[in-house]
Amino acid sequence: MKAVRYHGIGDVRTEYVADPVPRQGEVLLRILYGGICGSDLHIYRKGMFVEKIPEIMGHEFVARVVKAPGDSGYYPGDLVTGDPRVPCGKCQACQSGEYQRCALLGFIGEVSPGAFAEFLAISPEKLVKFNEEIEEFQGALAEPLAVAVHACRRITKSGPSSVLVMGAGPIGLLVASLLKQVYGIGWVDIADIDGYRRRMARHAGVDHILEDLEGVHDQYDTVCDVVGLEVVLGTALQVVKPGGQVHVTAIYERLPVTDVNLLVGKEITLVGNNAYTMEDLREAAAMIDKGTVDFSWMISRIQPAEEACDAFESLVARDKKDLKILLSFDR
Repeated sequence: MKAVRYHGIGDVRTEYVADPVPRQGEVLLRILYGGICGSDLHIYRKGMFVEKIPEIMGHEFVARVVKAPGDSGYYPGDLVTGDPRVPCGKCQACQSGEYQRCALLGFIGEVSPGAFAEFLAISPEKLVKFNEEIEEFQGALAEPLAVAVHACRRITKSGPSSVLVMGAGPIGLLVASLLKQVYGIGWVDIADIDGYRRRMARHAGVDHILEDLEGVHDQYDTVCDVVGLEVVLGTALQVVKPGGQVHVTAIYERLPVTDVNLLVGKEITLVGNNAYTMEDLREAAAMIDKGTVDFSWMISRIQPAEEACDAFESLVARDKKDLKILLSFDR
């Protein structure tokens, strides 16, 4: 089968490898589209997360069932996505069913073969079915949308009336869109230094799109860092109101140094949001099914799997021209 494999930093190749052989009880999927995620870019730039080389990348996907066990509830032709998380299963969080809090949490495409391939074998318990009325490619957005759903559920627990989302990449835009259009937050702003991303943020329905936060202090009930840079976290602590919350929905390639005295002095609550639950993934799939919010504008383009290297290069380029690129494995 055709597969996109990681061979080292900056080295992604489309190659032919053996088809997966499903284990007993597993479902065999034919991948239609796979989305390149921010964590895939961490792998591409820094070699993060991957346990062995080469490895088939990818964990955002939409697929058709090829064959499934008779008692699985799935049938050939079903349109599905799946939970790509690979928890350790042994820690306290896993024993409580809170797999997103597993300290050793990995994903397919990192710790096992991923979804950037023509076929994938997966447990039926991890699958979520779509209705047949959606356009197939939209299903590839379910996994990143689940990340946003999880973040929004945690953000809205404190009942904020004003939220600033820092970072207008795919996750930041999804978070901002949901907060404003689904969760009913009265004042939602988004900030990014990149002009292309600010232009795309017009689709998110937010109140203000910001480039510069210089001189802004104590303005927002909640600030969400969806970038993962030291300067962003420092700015978040400045612009959040005393007693407010700063949510981090990002992975840092370099650990930050920040003003903890500001955190203490303003009595800011620092909250981490990691991945999602299966409930969040089902909710995201239901939003796509129902057309609750149209996120198709986030997909810059769909490229054949043979052009994966070009897609990665575009997404890490300093001059941004893409938000979300899908790789097509559809025959």
